[in-house]
Amino acid sequence: MTQMKSLKLFCLLSVVAAVILSTSVAAAQPNILFIITDQHHARMLSSAGNPYLKTRALDSMAKSGIRFSRAYVTNPVCVPSRISMATGMMAGRFGKGMRATIPKKVSDNSLGKLIKSGGYDTFYGGKVHMPPSLVPLKAGYDEFCKDQRDELPGACIEFMTRKRDKPFFAVASFINPHDICFAYNARQPNRKGKPLVDKLYQEAQALPADKLPPLPKNSEIPEREPDAIEATMKVTAVTPAKLIRKDYNERDWRNYRWIYCRLTERVDAQIGRLLDALKKNGLEKNTLVIFTSDHGDMDGSHRLASKNVFYENSVGVPFIMQYKGVIPPGQVDEKSLVSNGLDVLPTLCDYAGVKAPAYLLGRSLRPVAENLGDNARRPYVVAENNTGRMIRSDHYKYCVYTSGKIRESLIDLRTDPGEMKNLAGKAGFEKHLNRHREFLKQWIKESEDVTAKAFAIEPN
Repeated sequence: MTQMKSLKLFCLLSVVAAVILSTSVAAAQPNILFIITDQHHARMLSSAGNPYLKTRALDSMAKSGIRFSRAYVTNPVCVPSRISMATGMMAGRFGKGMRATIPKKVSDNSLGKLIKSGGYDTFYGGKVHMPPSLVPLKAGYDEFCKDQRDELPGACIEFMTRKRDKPFFAVASFINPHDICFAYNARQPNRKGKPLVDKLYQEAQALPADKLPPLPKNSEIPEREPDAIEATMKVTAVTPAKLIRKDYNERDWRNYRWIYCRLTERVDAQIGRLLDALKKNGLEKNTLVIFTSDHGDMDGSHRLASKNVFYENSVGVPFIMQYKGVIPPGQVDEKSLVSNGLDVLPTLCDYAGVKAPAYLLGRSLRPVAENLGDNARRPYVVAENNTGRMIRSDHYKYCVYTSGKIRESLIDLRTDPGEMKNLAGKAGFEKHLNRHREFLKQWIKESEDVTAKAFAIEPN
């Protein structure tokens, strides 16, 4: 009888141990939902203080977790920015745009394949815009949903809420508020646009002026703007920024900004469906959610629309992390400099229990998000494009361009957050200018940025 009781007790303890073990494994490997929007600048959140829209879903994420207010893309253009998030590397090292050649070592260690190797079921839905070796079904994702608008939430929810014995990794890559690109077309009677944007334009045009967002405080062209910024703009682009800069009047800009707000609210509602599904299905407490965007939009600042410049509205993006019960709620990190293209992959690997490649220059944000310290804080982040390079340090932004009479800019973002005064070449700022030239010199060596060697300016 004693032996029988002992056997029953042993069996009971074994069951309890198995439950504890499975629970600890689940806690060590959370489900992961990675949400990406397109052309969404950092200030397009009501939680970031924007009074002209309501982003209820994203605000709820920020309230439940941490919002990084100084997050930047590696390149303010869709394709290279997305390549960076998928590989953890600067896309410029692989060639130009969709013709980029991704080395096998890098594609074998891309985001989807790494998380898949950790035992995850994987899903990718929405906009891809990457070279062939990084398209979802070749890059570690079990399933792919092409829709990037209204059907995407349902497909992602169906995947996340299935019964399974392993964690899931879902990427939901929404197209909006990118449709703001078609706002200029909506204003032109004989140009092809998008039905939704055309409708929003008509609504904006019918509103009294006091119902539209005002011009931004930095709506004028800055002092001593580097020549390359306007010189490299294409008048044939979907959003012809050079023409818009010349043609738009105050009402046009205010219509544009109103449409941008409505498109952002639209994608926020789609994101809300995903968050609601996690809560409804009891998945909320064991799911890490990360939200960011591939680049911003100038939104009328400096009389510019669209992207591909180093101004804050173009390179600065939202970055929010939520993991209820693990990441403390209500945090706003205004100190850390985040490079979403370099930091997303090591952060997700950290949570998934997968070793990130040693060659990466990014770092995991997990210690920062969980209030465990920030020993890896970097002194600057870098963005690149076809016109030059940007160094964003704690207080300053330095840019150097490939051509033009005015090739450098230096902005003190503490005193000039609107980026209106170029301090490069002004008396009293030589020390700061040289410090950032030195940062770029270090970066060229560290990241093997061969292209930048040709136009970087040596410190005096």
